[in-house]
Amino acid sequence: MLDQIFEALAASKKLTEALVFKGARILKLRLDGGRQSFDIDSNLSVSFAKQFPSRNQQGDFLEAELSQSIRRHFERQNPVRFELAGLKVRQHPPNSHPMGWDAFTVRINVNDLTRNVRGLPALEIDVAAPEDLFDHSVSTIKIGGRDVYAYTLERITGEKLRAFLSSLPTYRAKLKKPGDVVRAKDLYDITRIFRAHDLADEEFWRAVGQEFRLACQGRYIDCAGLPTFMEQWDVTKKTYSQASIPPDIPFNEVEESIAAIINFFERGKLVPFSFQLPLVDTG
Repeated sequence: MLDQIFEALAASKKLTEALVFKGARILKLRLDGGRQSFDIDSNLSVSFAKQFPSRNQQGDFLEAELSQSIRRHFERQNPVRFELAGLKVRQHPPNSHPMGWDAFTVRINVNDLTRNVRGLPALEIDVAAPEDLFDHSVSTIKIGGRDVYAYTLERITGEKLRAFLSSLPTYRAKLKKPGDVVRAKDLYDITRIFRAHDLADEEFWRAVGQEFRLACQGRYIDCAGLPTFMEQWDVTKKTYSQASIPPDIPFNEVEESIAAIINFFERGKLVPFSFQLPLVDTG
């Protein structure tokens, strides 16, 4: 069903200009296979955020355009199989993230008319705040025969490296952020990418290193090199073994891949780096 929803979004010019798609679903397309995604991940585009600067404006636009595009997509089908039963754009509370980086979660309810099935599990689209990107961080990709803007494989890889660091204790302490589960699935995805692009593809990994640094800069994440990734590595290993991750990549391969990637960054002087949190004016 998410494939249907994604095709509906791709058919809307307004939505493809407002959203940049990313996450496991895009990774699967970029790698021509991979683990299943249970939602659609996106960021607001910078141009959209400038056009609609307030959260209320953004939420109203998304609710109207998403509802219209999904209804139109379903009604074009012959026979008409699905109907949009409900769509709600939920704005995250202003203080739900310590730095205000949350944006919206979209919950979509669909009925299957051909089987007279109502009350299907809700589908979700995650819409995050805009991020700083290079010109080459985004490229088009085909969804249902139409072009949408999506993160490149290099940007996705850089963000997955950042996402893993963001779940470790040092960064959580820096932001005074509550505890989180170590993002072991990101390590699985990074290793899959490493299988497809080994270090012989130096241009690819230099671009990944640049994307990693820019992504970390936007979230004030520090990286001293391999020791940063190895923080509580025993916890990471245990989490990896217990997570719902396909069994085709053993943890020792993950460990070797991460070490090779970070050592490559160190040789290219792409790490270390650190970014100071902005000062907060308390009045």
